[in-house]
Amino acid sequence: MKTGTDIVDNSRFLRAVTRNDGRLRERLFSPEELAREPEDLDFAVMFSAKESVVKALGTGFDSSLSWHDIKIFVNGSDVEVLLSGMALELAGTSKVLLSASQSQKTSLTFALLIEGE
Repeated sequence: MKTGTDIVDNSRFLRAVTRNDGRLRERLFSPEELAREPEDLDFAVMFSAKESVVKALGTGFDSSLSWHDIKIFVNGSDVEVLLSGMALELAGTSKVLLSASQSQKTSLTFALLIEGE
């Protein structure tokens, strides 16, 4: 079992992803994630969840692991993850469970990677 956690300052993150015509938003989030038209605060949860998952995988984002390899979907209080590419390869047969909590100021996520599930 492996874990990863992350916390995001919501206002700081939202300022970053709305600058420069949203170029950072497109770099961090896949077309599938953006197609669901997340609420502003959902983007902070989605980013934090990606960071938590990559920590549970034991890697960082680099040329082999793309931000788009970890897709996060927020549906009300549910947060779902879909792995592809290198993230799926790294996870192997493991299952990823996510937990998220959010206030107006911060988004906190926790990822649990259960091996052999």
